[in-house]
Amino acid sequence: MECIRCKSKRVVKAGFKKLTRGKVQKYKCQECNKYFTGKEAYHRLDKDKIELIHKMYEEKGEQRKIARVLGVGLATVQYHLKKTQ
Repeated sequence: MECIRCKSKRVVKAGFKKLTRGKVQKYKCQECNKYFTGKEAYHRLDKDKIELIHKMYEEKGEQRKIARVLGVGLATVQYHLKKTQ
């Protein structure tokens, strides 16, 4: 196991995190003090997908439809549209 931030191998177990799908082992990096599970589910959208959100919206696309087509949440679409206004 290595740290997701600094790639250090100095990682120790640090309890569990409760998720809707059960418990997941937590780890702590001893270099940067970051906690992580190794099963992070949230990732930033790449720039191409963000640009696509804006293009689809400019073409009079509905926010719900954009979210459904791109496979992201409605709140994500709204966040990126609001962020640039």
